[in-house]
Amino acid sequence: MQRSFIYESVDGVYLQPPDILNPASSGFRLGLDNIQRHLDEAYRHVSILGRVQDCEEVHAWAESMAEEGQIVMVGGYCHSMNGPYVWVQDLRFRSGAPFFRQTGYRNRPDYGDLQPTPVDWPHRALVETHVNKFIQALRSSDREELANIHYRNFGADREDGETALLRFLLSDRNSPFASIRTARGLPQQIILIYKPYLVSDEDEDADPADAADYSATVCFCREKDCTGRWPIASFDADNLPTRPYACTEFGSYIVDGRPLPLFSTQSGKEGLEEPRAR
Repeated sequence: MQRSFIYESVDGVYLQPPDILNPASSGFRLGLDNIQRHLDEAYRHVSILGRVQDCEEVHAWAESMAEEGQIVMVGGYCHSMNGPYVWVQDLRFRSGAPFFRQTGYRNRPDYGDLQPTPVDWPHRALVETHVNKFIQALRSSDREELANIHYRNFGADREDGETALLRFLLSDRNSPFASIRTARGLPQQIILIYKPYLVSDEDEDADPADAADYSATVCFCREKDCTGRWPIASFDADNLPTRPYACTEFGSYIVDGRPLPLFSTQSGKEGLEEPRAR
């Protein structure tokens, strides 16, 4: 399990549910409720005693109990999700083989949520220009520029977050950015895009907002070559010190009706275990 989900296998972590509001629609996961004491970012093996319930039935029951004119709001897992879940009565952690991070871009659209951008992606030049600024600021220890592109350019007042970020990028020896900052040459890099945004102009069902979105995840290799080892899911761009890469997210923030370029760099502490080198 991880947070409020239990998975049949590591595939359940990567398979995207066809119904985003019903995570169990992937066939490889179930939601969990009544686990406030056990919420954790780590992936852990568990034995669970509980009762499988259905959010639609819970909503129907709650509405049937309401008096006329009352507005019903269901809490817990079913507050924001639909479909089946487990109401946990007893949960015990146990030992087991680790879940390893999956790699390689598979020929199925529902496995992972990141994919390399096409060569003709219209926003490539824009993203590369700003990524170059990020790398230059990182390698020159330009605290002002890094603070600007993460916080200050759009007026964010987050002093604590800014201080922690600059420490993570510029002075933390365990940070995956440490080796990139001090490397002699520029690192191998890849631009990854959220799969739903890979839409074509000819797609009649495509959302125009998705086609215009230049949000991307950009990763830099800490080793000689990361081919076949890049993240295939956004949750693996977590910057754990065990990863062979370090990543940052690039997008925009709307200020006074216009988009301003924005970087967001994560500092993860828990995640899937790194696969062993072959």
